[in-house]
Formats: sequence, C-alpha cells, structure tokens
Amino acid sequence: MAMTGGVGSSNPADKEIQLICDKVKADVEKELSQTFSTFLASQYRSQLVAGVNYFIKVNVGEENWIHIKVYQPLPHEKANPKLTGVQQNKSEQDSIDYF
Repeated sequence: MAMTGGVGSSNPADKEIQLICDKVKADVEKELSQTFSTFLASQYRSQLVAGVNYFIKVNVGEENWIHIKVYQPLPHEKANPKLTGVQQNKSEQDSIDYF
C-alpha cells in the first residue's frame, strides 16, 4: 500500500481485487452499455485516501482490456466499493496510470 495520497506500484491481482471487480461488474457494464462474459482482474495499483482507490486492469474477453477505478470506503463504513471511472481500448501491455 502506498503512503497516503500516493499511488502504489503495480501488483498482480489477487482474490480480494477480483472480488472488488465482481462487485462493480454490473456498474461497468451499465457505464459502457456492454455485457462481459469475461471480467478477470489482472493487475492493480492502489491509493490510500479516506478509503482506498483501486486502479485495476481487467480482461473483458480475448485481447480486450479496460482499466477501472474503484473507491473502497473504510471498513467501519460498511459500504460496498463504488465504480468511479472506466478507461476503454486498453491492451495487456498498457501501464495502469492514475485517472
């Protein structure tokens, strides 16, 4: 995890990151007016704020990739993650940058 406000380095996605992706998948599909049969987190970066911003690289089928930004409130808030941004037309090689 990065220091407060800074964005950490890229890490391989784990079960926790995939769970976050699963929770916002419907919101991503609504935002992009598409349905994805594949929605697999690959890598992520995080930013500690009053909660955590996650910047996640997601494979949405074959060679199609998107980057999503998800805000996870602090645990005591007992709130679900919230989709706050989507970038389309990404490749597997694209770095995950702040957006």
